[in-house]
Amino acid sequence: MKTHLIAFLLLLTFPIVAQDFDKVQIRTIKISDNIYMLQGQGGNIGVNVGDDGVMIIDDQFAPLAGKIKAAISEISDKEVNYVVNTHHHGDHMGGNEVFGADGSIIIAQDNVRTKLSGGDTPKVAWPVITFSDDMTYYFNDEEIYIHHGPSAHTDGDAVVYFKTSNIIHMGDTFVTYGYPYIDIGGGGSVIGMIAHIGQVLDLIDENTTVIPGHGDLCKKSDMIIFRNILIDIVDRVKTEMESGKNLDEIQSSGIISRYDQRMNGGFIKSPDFIGFVYEDLAK
Repeated sequence: MKTHLIAFLLLLTFPIVAQDFDKVQIRTIKISDNIYMLQGQGGNIGVNVGDDGVMIIDDQFAPLAGKIKAAISEISDKEVNYVVNTHHHGDHMGGNEVFGADGSIIIAQDNVRTKLSGGDTPKVAWPVITFSDDMTYYFNDEEIYIHHGPSAHTDGDAVVYFKTSNIIHMGDTFVTYGYPYIDIGGGGSVIGMIAHIGQVLDLIDENTTVIPGHGDLCKKSDMIIFRNILIDIVDRVKTEMESGKNLDEIQSSGIISRYDQRMNGGFIKSPDFIGFVYEDLAK
């Protein structure tokens, strides 16, 4: 496993180690009158504000909770009633322990609670409302549809669709930093990610604003391109495997180099991603 990938896995397991959160600034992006996106360090945060209170989607790292609260206070004078986790990784739910201690109700897919309750995460950070497949919530005059599709980034992924405002938060089932990280050990699957995105594409339209797990706001067309790249890579790796090539041979073959300029911008490089696909197809 590549060194940078090992470092990322350590980040997920020990999210507080060797990070200078004092320098992190929270950026607030207004999407609609009642939906915002916060960017800091970690996954993008969705914020739904209104007369009913505040719902946030993900909460980054615990040491950033004060800065996140301050950013929210600039757009609402109400407390955070609900936190929805898109999955169990620390850069998306590390703040649960702070918001949970404040009385926020944490919502997540069943597998997220299973993972958090089975590790070292304090109980106050565990989801108290869970669901298996889908749920609908009505809050701040929004119909909010929370969907768990096929295992993608993890086996507990959830996307949150604000149907009234036509805005969707994808969690890490869709990112814009390049090749996506597939948490194989956490139940993730490249093939599942393709299927998961396909379900979302059927749900949204060309005017939907997409909040990726990491990166700037997108549209449906960006997700289509991303999914098509994943489909092509899976097909190419499958062909090489069927010809008898092993993982090392496929990783050094350059079969997906055509995508490197577009997709190599993040910490996952093409050999890493080929490894995810290879392991997925070898199951």
